[in-house]
Amino acid sequence: MRIHRLKVADFRGIAEREVVFADSGVTVIEGDNEAGKSSMVEALDLLLTTRDKSGKASVRAVQPSGRDVGSEVTAEISCGVYRFEYFKRFNKSPETSLTIIEPTPEQVTGRAAHERVEQILDESLDRTLYRALSLLQSADPELGALTDSTALSRALDRAAGDVDDTRAGESAATQDLLAAVTAEYQRYFTAAQGRPTGELLQARTAADEAATAVAERERILASVKEATDRLPGVAQAIADAAAVESEQRVELARLTAEAAQADAVLEKVEKAKAVVAQRQAEVNAAAAVVKARADLRKRVGQAESDVASGRVAADGARADAHAARERAADRDVELHEATAKVTSLRERIVAAEAAAVVAADRRRRAETAQKLAEIERLTGELRAANDTVAGLIATDDDARAASDIDREMTRVQARLDAGVATVVVTPVGGAVTVDGESLTAQTRLTAAHPLSIESESLRVEVLPGADATELATALADLHRREADLVERCGVESLADIAIAAARRAEAVGRVREMDRAIRRELGERTVDELTAERAALDARIPAGEPERFEDVGALRVRERDASEAAARFERVRDVERAAEREHAAKAQVWEESGAKAAVSAGALREELMRAIGEASDADLVAASSAAVRELDSAQTAAAKITAEAVRLDVDGVRGRADEADAALERTRGKIADLRTLQTELVTRLEVCRSDGRFDELSDAVADNDAAQAALERVTARARGARVLYETLQRKRTETRARYVDPFTARLEELAAPVFGDGVRFHVADDFQIQTRTVDGVTVDVRALSGGAQEQLGLLARLACASLIDDADGVPVILDDALGYTDPTRLTSMAHVLSDAAGDAQIIVLTCTPDRYRDVRDAKLIAV
Repeated sequence: MRIHRLKVADFRGIAEREVVFADSGVTVIEGDNEAGKSSMVEALDLLLTTRDKSGKASVRAVQPSGRDVGSEVTAEISCGVYRFEYFKRFNKSPETSLTIIEPTPEQVTGRAAHERVEQILDESLDRTLYRALSLLQSADPELGALTDSTALSRALDRAAGDVDDTRAGESAATQDLLAAVTAEYQRYFTAAQGRPTGELLQARTAADEAATAVAERERILASVKEATDRLPGVAQAIADAAAVESEQRVELARLTAEAAQADAVLEKVEKAKAVVAQRQAEVNAAAAVVKARADLRKRVGQAESDVASGRVAADGARADAHAARERAADRDVELHEATAKVTSLRERIVAAEAAAVVAADRRRRAETAQKLAEIERLTGELRAANDTVAGLIATDDDARAASDIDREMTRVQARLDAGVATVVVTPVGGAVTVDGESLTAQTRLTAAHPLSIESESLRVEVLPGADATELATALADLHRREADLVERCGVESLADIAIAAARRAEAVGRVREMDRAIRRELGERTVDELTAERAALDARIPAGEPERFEDVGALRVRERDASEAAARFERVRDVERAAEREHAAKAQVWEESGAKAAVSAGALREELMRAIGEASDADLVAASSAAVRELDSAQTAAAKITAEAVRLDVDGVRGRADEADAALERTRGKIADLRTLQTELVTRLEVCRSDGRFDELSDAVADNDAAQAALERVTARARGARVLYETLQRKRTETRARYVDPFTARLEELAAPVFGDGVRFHVADDFQIQTRTVDGVTVDVRALSGGAQEQLGLLARLACASLIDDADGVPVILDDALGYTDPTRLTSMAHVLSDAAGDAQIIVLTCTPDRYRDVRDAKLIAV
């Protein structure tokens, strides 16, 4: 497959563009980011794969933003024996047309055109190879799967020594056989993990279900037999449990009577404890009254002491407040002086900053003026370079055409001189003419065309041969082409065309250089913005000589020091004033507290006198002693009753009665469970007799035998399919392993200039590079740097392209590759790209053409 020409219109950001590719060798398409280089590859893919009326998001996305137009793609392609021009319009007014140029002219439109191209590609294009040999932006550099590429298989067969084209790669019959065997295998096993599926899984499931049904029915019958065996034992157990229940009822009645007697004694114990608690409360109350009288006397003494100490503390706080007020006044004077100094310094800072702003504006104005002058100079040089480009017409293609014409003219002239007779005419007397022109001296003529030689007595016709006439015609045609080319290029000779083309290329480079220089000067702004900025600065800068201004930094340091001093004075002043307020507040609190203490002391003295009048201290002590004696009597009576309760073991009697009651309940529960079990066993026997479980077992056994037999038959077929599938896959793998050696050898040959002569690779059967060995050090490819992985991806594609026959080849498309490659390896990769190109078609799209400047004989196209 070869792409000769690609034209797009209204496709994403591309208004219209047409690119003509070199049929062989390297074509470098260079342009800035977002110039639409990758869009050209996308357009080709849409053209070959998608119908014009498709509504997919990928198709809608190529319509130019904000424009209701159709996106058009046209390509001229050779594929197999076919050469055709293919056109599609998407989104708006969709249309498809196909013009087949070779081998037989043909025109098709609409859906039929799309299907005809699909037929041509299916017949002549190795799609696997076409996808694998493209290295696109942000794609994995690893070579895609190539195990199904018939073109690569044929090429590697030839490289391995098998040159019989009938055996090269996998034939259609072989692929059909493998597909049939794979389909048969996948009737029984999954493709990924080889697990049972389909018929085999269904047969296994049916056999398992049948076996489960037999086991279930056998379990039911076994449970019936178990019920028959257990029924007599259950009945005996019920009778035994009933006898035990009768004995437990009698024992429970006896223990219940003993527990009632023990409860009566325990009730007396509780009453005695209550009397003790009451007497203890009376003792506590009497003691509390005695303690309250002592506490009241103590509170009276404390209140009188608080009145005296409060008076002393208030006097001290008043003296401290007066001293703090005098210190605060001294700090006010220092603060006033520091504040005045700060104000003066701030005024000087404002003036200095204003002067500094004016000076900065003057510097910016000078810089802007200098930048505008430089831009004006560069713009003048850009106009001159554009004028030079406009005045020169000759291109690199014209220079190559001139070289070809000159070389062909030399070759034809040489053949003409060597194969055509030479006629020497010498006048010896009288007039002699040749084709009507008089000769006065000896003349040597080449008989490339008919000559008529006449004298007064003789006429000679010289007729050239057919070969000479053909060569003369060819030479005349070359002279005509020479004249046309010279005239179109506006030069005097063929030799001048190459000079003019070189001057034009130099001028184009100068235009780009000047344009980049202007963009660098402008940055993100425009000339108008710079001009407006200069005008604004002119208006802002005052007239006259610039004023001298103080150092703003030094002034700020002094202002900061003065401000800190003022703040320090203010803080000290505020601390003293706070101390004054605090001491005054303390004095007031002490005075108020003393007054309250005096009132409280008087009230407490009055309360003590009233209490003594109601009961003296001696009366309170006597009442407390009487309460203690009554408590002792109550405690003695309670101890006697408690000893009686201990002798009777009240808690033991209660525990034995509770245990007897629990044992009786357990026996009754056991009897209920045994009767429930007896009912279940009887019910199970009745259900088995009425439902015909024995007949179900025989039917399940028959179904199980049939399911197991079916499983054996399906398993045998599945086993055969697995053996055949695994055998074919093993043979196919062995065959492909033979292909890897020539591919690896070609890869190592291409990689030697990049990684060194000793580089070696381990390549898997699917053509994926596993490891790289350099100087005895082996590294997994995934562990290499991004640049090295990218280089290997490109080298692998070049190895495939160089091995494949020209008739099977596809373009190698590289979209901004080698972005992670260092300068040294860029040069090596460029040389490899030049050497490996050969008859292959390699298309490089890049925003950095310098990466490929060392590629020899590359066709450069700027977009």
